[in-house]
Amino acid sequence: MKYLFFILPMAAWWLLTGCERQLPLPDNHAAPRAVVYSELVAGEVPQVLVGKSKPVAPGVDNGFILVNNARVTLMDKSGQVLEELPYVPDTTRPMSLYQGKTKLLGGKTYTVKVEVPGLRPITAQPPPTIPPPFKVDLLDTVRTLLNGRPVLRFHFTVYPLPGVRQYLVMEALKQSVTLDTSFTWQGVRYRKSENEALYDRVKDKPGIDMKKDSIFLNDFLRIPCYTQDENADNNQIGGLNENYNSILFTQMGKPLTTYFYINATALSSSPAEAIAPVGRVQVYVKSVSKEYYDFLLTYEKVKRNPGLNSLIQAIQLRSNMQGGFGVVGGVYQKLYSLYYDTL
Repeated sequence: MKYLFFILPMAAWWLLTGCERQLPLPDNHAAPRAVVYSELVAGEVPQVLVGKSKPVAPGVDNGFILVNNARVTLMDKSGQVLEELPYVPDTTRPMSLYQGKTKLLGGKTYTVKVEVPGLRPITAQPPPTIPPPFKVDLLDTVRTLLNGRPVLRFHFTVYPLPGVRQYLVMEALKQSVTLDTSFTWQGVRYRKSENEALYDRVKDKPGIDMKKDSIFLNDFLRIPCYTQDENADNNQIGGLNENYNSILFTQMGKPLTTYFYINATALSSSPAEAIAPVGRVQVYVKSVSKEYYDFLLTYEKVKRNPGLNSLIQAIQLRSNMQGGFGVVGGVYQKLYSLYYDTL
């Protein structure tokens, strides 16, 4: 969720711009609606991004209106309330964050209800189910070339769930990092960046314990990824020689062995390779709910064909939010963290 929330405003922009000549936009009196985005990830706490849509008009940016007074409710399959998610101030996100404390479980169905004052309530329908645990083997990683591009190749085998269709997503991100000093004073651990005055006062005291910390930020660079597998659903979108945000597979009954490629220019911050933020590379293999898979698949289609300057009908993003816009998806994921920078 922390890296996909740009999808909805970007898709709206693609669907509303791109003509060869500019035409005046008519008056737009459309009522705003609630917009929700959330990945419910097994083993993590729920995070829900909430915004409010706004009419398209000259001089109006395509971002969402922030909402800090919504009521966000997490419920189980039967509608029993598990918790109300409080608002968390976070200026790094283009939508408002609501975060709970319930540890989400694989194989469980959850629903999210969002109530924004003055707007229709918005609910995930059907309620997303987080897939159960699944097995992935990483057989090897190799630096190589793909169609002349430097890439890092992952060799995965993903095993099926018995009697269940599995929806798989592979993607990669570069997460930025910053360095900070932490210190212990009178039994309490502090960060220097948040306690400069205290640090300056006690840094030369005997017995103070200081160390350097790597702090990973809520700042992500999406790494273009590729596949040469004809069984990937990407092959039905733009072919096997294009880059994608996600590589997508539908799996049923037998193991999937495939190569997953990511652009190597983002691996390191070294100017010899590329200008990329210092941080760590994170590669995800996800089993996701069908509704979320459909959303990601149509997003890849929208990127390539918004229906502008062509005779092809515009593609609409899939959504499972009743009463508003967006998506709530269930995710069980395997994460591989790679370090190429000196942190």
